[in-house]
Amino acid sequence: MKVCGIELKGSEARMVALEGTIDDYRVVATTMDRVKIGDSKDQKSVQAFHQQVIEFFDAEDFTAIGIKERMTKGRFSGGALTFKMEALMQTSDYAIQIIHVATIKSKLKNIEYDEELVNKYQGEAFRVALYLLETI
Repeated sequence: MKVCGIELKGSEARMVALEGTIDDYRVVATTMDRVKIGDSKDQKSVQAFHQQVIEFFDAEDFTAIGIKERMTKGRFSGGALTFKMEALMQTSDYAIQIIHVATIKSKLKNIEYDEELVNKYQGEAFRVALYLLETI
């Protein structure tokens, strides 16, 4: 099984690909570990972001793809741009799950994992990918 965990933060999508099972997995070297959207008001920049993401999904052939959910209201709410990026990803032909952070934490609370397998900025995406391995 090959899964992709995604965290949307600021103007970039941070991604981690894992292969295997929750008990025996490895980080997969992929063509990209993050992609930025340029000027979100410029149609060509938005289209370029969308194209890069779709090409990434096509090239990697994931079994499951998950995105860490962001709050829509309140102090910790996600920025408008992250919701735009999420929508662009969801227009693909791939099934993409939006996963609440509390759900991820509860599934992984009894599982040992080493976050040093990925770059520090990929930590949340790594946990999303682990969640996918645990539930699929």
